[in-house]
Amino acid sequence: MAPIRLSMDAGFFSAEVIARTAHRYTDHFFVELTSSDDAHIAILTPKHDDIDSTCIEGRFRNDALDERLRERIKAETADLHVSLVQAALGRAIPTRPES
Repeated sequence: MAPIRLSMDAGFFSAEVIARTAHRYTDHFFVELTSSDDAHIAILTPKHDDIDSTCIEGRFRNDALDERLRERIKAETADLHVSLVQAALGRAIPTRPES
């Protein structure tokens, strides 16, 4: 089966988002990633001839949007995450009884 070449807008998707998206497909495809100023290219080569690649481009694009949203939520909630972890660790550390 021939490789599937996907071009993603580098202004809309970060290289990290494309890498995380591509990783979702490594169970059935060999993945090659390249980037330029304008685009990120993902080349997916099926590992076996019986791999169903129907609608793979649409699934990849949807997964990239999902990863982009996850990245944005992570950035927007980073301070909250740090505060929650600090609070949890603060409660987990035993205090020494005063003598």
